[in-house]
Amino acid sequence: MNKTLVHVYRWSLGDCTGNGLTNNVDDGILFWNCSREEAIEYCKREGEDTTKHFIMKERELWGEDHSYAEPLDIEYWGKGGNQMFGGNFIYTSNDNFYKYKGEKIGRPIKVHDRFENY
Repeated sequence: MNKTLVHVYRWSLGDCTGNGLTNNVDDGILFWNCSREEAIEYCKREGEDTTKHFIMKERELWGEDHSYAEPLDIEYWGKGGNQMFGGNFIYTSNDNFYKYKGEKIGRPIKVHDRFENY
């Protein structure tokens, strides 16, 4: 399991997340190379609030990496809706994360924390 502190970069024109995670926190822990259950168990052991942290989701589209972050406690934030990018990003200055999937990715990470029911 890997983890690092991340900071939220918000859309300057207002909330586009529908009151999602990045509208409610300024920073949190990003977990990667682990399951959601392992990250939640870590938070419980350390006394961390699972509703304030993120987990990386790996995704490849058209042969390119399109990984993104989402709320760790998806049940709390999602409430069964369809998930999408809400306009906000997270970023870290931790060099260890730049080696995510063996690549240097010094870029902000999209957060899919907008949920809608159709």
